[in-house]
Amino acid sequence: MGLLLMLRPPQPRPKIPRRATRVQRREHGRADVEKWRTAQQRGWVLDVEVETLLLLVNNAGGSRLPILGQLDPWSDAVLDRRDIPQLEADIDRLEEVASDDAQRELVAAMRKLLMSWRAEPDLMLHCYGD
Repeated sequence: MGLLLMLRPPQPRPKIPRRATRVQRREHGRADVEKWRTAQQRGWVLDVEVETLLLLVNNAGGSRLPILGQLDPWSDAVLDRRDIPQLEADIDRLEEVASDDAQRELVAAMRKLLMSWRAEPDLMLHCYGD
């Protein structure tokens, strides 16, 4: 199981559903693939192993962490720029308690994603749970 963290622009509100043609579905699929490819190339995607994250969050204070302690790894969430300072504090706390290489690599990857987010002011952090 994993938690996928992805930086992406704010998503428009979905329109009223209607039946798409095959061509429209195919074009939509191509656009999604291109968006994911671009996000991966820019370092805006992080696939997190839930067990590693949960152990680390629990060791760092669990539900007392303002962002990561409240994040449900089995559902979706969206964070905006106002959440950056608290998320950074959570990551600092994770770094303090990281006890093995896998946990330290996860913290480093999360910090890198956070730095990418700071550099791109128009993005939001989308969390997709398994």
